Amino acid sequence: MPSYSPMKPNSASPAARAAGRSRSDRAATPPSGAERAWRPLGYLLVAVVWTVLAAVVLALPAALTVGLATSNPDFTTRGFFAGSDVAVLVLFLAFAVIVLVPLLGYAFVALALGTVPLAVLSWTYVVRSLSPGYAGERLSSTGWSRNAIGPVTVAPTAMSLLPVRVTPWAEFWVRLMFLGWKPSRAVLLAGLPYGLASFLLAGWLLWPVGPVAAVVWTVVTAALVAAAVVLVVRAYRAAAGARAATGAAAPRGR
Repeated sequence: MPSYSPMKPNSASPAARAAGRSRSDRAATPPSGAERAWRPLGYLLVAVVWTVLAAVVLALPAALTVGLATSNPDFTTRGFFAGSDVAVLVLFLAFAVIVLVPLLGYAFVALALGTVPLAVLSWTYVVRSLSPGYAGERLSSTGWSRNAIGPVTVAPTAMSLLPVRVTPWAEFWVRLMFLGWKPSRAVLLAGLPYGLASFLLAGWLLWPVGPVAAVVWTVVTAALVAAAVVLVVRAYRAAAGARAATGAAAPRGR
């Protein structure tokens, strides 16, 4: 599992003061009957929110195409290239390749990695909250990491929806989530082909191209997306391998 500090229970709570137990013992306290009754609804609401956010994030690459098409119905990339001054066109292409493609590509990939796993984990907790096998235990917790993206604070960034019982399924999605929330060169590299694919998609759709050219550009765009997926898989395996090399084995459930 990625490294983070476990949640510290509220030591000022009445239950904690009455119990007089250590923080680790209080963290392992089974949920009350009221908590078990209400947590399916709570996790369902969280799952819906993260699912909507993930859907919006996955649709972001299409925003450039949709925005250009709706703001100016007469706009075509062919007309843009034909009507632009050569020097201006060269500067625009250089800016797009050097700045926009890496920046937007990284944002698209990192945001997807940061939201889709949280949506999946939320739905996982919805299912677990309805399962008798998880009735006597807490399902998720909050941890802190100093390496994660977050607001500028003196304290580490809070990472929520971390599984208490770490199964292979949950561990997979947590690792993906940390790829998105922890900046890395590997994710930046994965964003390069994805960002380029986003610009190419807008370019040939708004050209517009003929049927044969559309097939060719579809294959090129799909190949770039596939390259981004391969790079994400490599980043995942590298992170998992680095963690395994430290000898820190995560506990696994059923």
